Amino acid sequence: MSIRPASRFTFLPLVIVLLGALLGLTACGTTSRSDAQCLTFEDKLQATDLTALVSGMATELNTALPKFDPNGPDEYGVLLVADFVNVNTLKAEPNVLVMSEMMRTYLARIPGKRVVQVEFGKDIRISDTGIVSLTRKIGQTGNTKVGASQVIVGTYLNMPNKLVINVKAIDPSNQIISAAIVRELNYTCSGGKLRLDK
Repeated sequence: MSIRPASRFTFLPLVIVLLGALLGLTACGTTSRSDAQCLTFEDKLQATDLTALVSGMATELNTALPKFDPNGPDEYGVLLVADFVNVNTLKAEPNVLVMSEMMRTYLARIPGKRVVQVEFGKDIRISDTGIVSLTRKIGQTGNTKVGASQVIVGTYLNMPNKLVINVKAIDPSNQIISAAIVRELNYTCSGGKLRLDK
């Protein structure tokens, strides 16, 4: 009777099973998120009642805007509303576009207001000193003559436990801020779940 040396591949199925079990246990352990992981920008938006937030801001903004004068210029009720941008990059990011769209919608529902969508960087820009300027004549957006009395600019700052949203109405003829609203939203993450502090 001869004894053959064991092949190296005899234990291969056992090694594969053990590795699979080990990886499975590791994956189960990572499904729970740490407190730092639940503070993403997307999580903050999901934890926020955006309808209440944005409609409230639009109502407050409208209340603070100069009142409509029926004898005034025709463009008095026209608002150029730009996409909200990150205050650090001055760029519109996909996740915040929903707030921009909601702001336009709520402002457009107000009697006497007409809303024109403009693009940040293409139609308006903010200088390093914070001056808002139109990249075109106020009466032109694209090939359409619109005229406008106010430019609505929204910015946001995403911090670890906080989201700050700022909306300003600016008279483009003189750079005077007609109305400004800020919301500071504080969040708490506990057990991998994010909640908005009241």
